[in-house]
Amino acid sequence: MAKSNVNVTAAQGFEQAATVYEQARPSYPNEAIDLIKSLYNKPNTIIDLGAGTGKLTRLLGPINAQEIIAIEPVSKMRENLKNIPLITKIIDGAADQIPFEDNTIDMVLCGQSFHWFANHNVLTELNRVLKSNGLLVLLWNIHDNRDNEWVEKISKYMDSFQSNETPRYKTMEWKKVFDDQKLFSSLEHKQFPCKHRVTRHLLVDRILSTSFIAILPSEEKLKLIAEVTNMLENVEAIRDREEFDINYLTDVYWCSPLKSSS
Repeated sequence: MAKSNVNVTAAQGFEQAATVYEQARPSYPNEAIDLIKSLYNKPNTIIDLGAGTGKLTRLLGPINAQEIIAIEPVSKMRENLKNIPLITKIIDGAADQIPFEDNTIDMVLCGQSFHWFANHNVLTELNRVLKSNGLLVLLWNIHDNRDNEWVEKISKYMDSFQSNETPRYKTMEWKKVFDDQKLFSSLEHKQFPCKHRVTRHLLVDRILSTSFIAILPSEEKLKLIAEVTNMLENVEAIRDREEFDINYLTDVYWCSPLKSSS
């Protein structure tokens, strides 16, 4: 797969940040996996598209698929997938050229990835490979800052480093690809709370696993680490605690392909 089809920030950032991504990113709650299982009874073939280090893939055992295929274009991320026994095939590929025949896939899942490739060509490709009764499922973990002003402050500081061109889930720009199209049904949505137990070091690594942070020059990255460390030292709620919880919300969206009758 030509790497020109992959967003440059994602390709470069996640190549550098694969190790901290695997160590510091949260998993997904059981409720999200239970929902996915309820939406499709025993699919034959699942694709985890933009599988990353397998944060979602490794949780898919309860869905009882015969084949679980992980597609990931970033080589350092892909290395982690080799450690997940339930994956039946690992593919170096991208979302706009999925290497499967028409109408052969029961379910495509995108965990923390769809915003990177949300365009009409990809939606067309997803419609092509999915069976008529297939399912597209999109998942994201986002910070729940409602009761944590200090987490909101750190999030805003992180965001100050991003380019306006960097795709982000929380802008909801990705949803526009589902407007005025006849490839998929309307998106349905559920949200689940999720907690991630971290240390200060792990929280800093979580920040460093962000694509646009990972590609910063070393000097800027060191300044960021120092600033975040200073912020954490001044948070009264965690001052005497080695570990603490970061609250997340897990958004799950799903829709079905609309196949032409011709």
